[in-house]
Amino acid sequence: MRAALTCLAACGLAAVAAQPARADGDPASDYLLVQKVFLSYELASYPQQEHALTKLVAQVNKQGFTIRVAVIDSAYDLGSVTVLWRKPQTYARFLGAELSFVYKQRLLVVMPNGFGFNWPKHSSKAGYAVLAKLQVKHGGAGLLASATAAVQALAKAG
Repeated sequence: MRAALTCLAACGLAAVAAQPARADGDPASDYLLVQKVFLSYELASYPQQEHALTKLVAQVNKQGFTIRVAVIDSAYDLGSVTVLWRKPQTYARFLGAELSFVYKQRLLVVMPNGFGFNWPKHSSKAGYAVLAKLQVKHGGAGLLASATAAVQALAKAG
């Protein structure tokens, strides 16, 4: 009996002393804290399009147009927030809030069914007006090409 009480007390103490988990299960929010582009794991088979996008994003950032990009090819890429799959505008707001402690500039989300845009403390209206003129192309290569075209269009308008 005494051993059981000691074990129970030790478990209770461990539970109280444990630090809460900070991970939210959203891969892009973790990745974009330090990188400028998050790409779906399935897009690794398109190295030319991937390189073109990452090179363009680096270039426009260097020129003063600060933007980060998340290219989401499947619900799997959203981790524990799969409820936001096929909701690029909602996910852009969510991701912008997730990053806002470290990053407060433009954010582009590209999903197979559309674009999302967020810029904390700024209206997204102008960004969405630019993106409304573009369509997301089908397939992995098309998704990457669409992301590249969107960054070009936003940078030109900005």
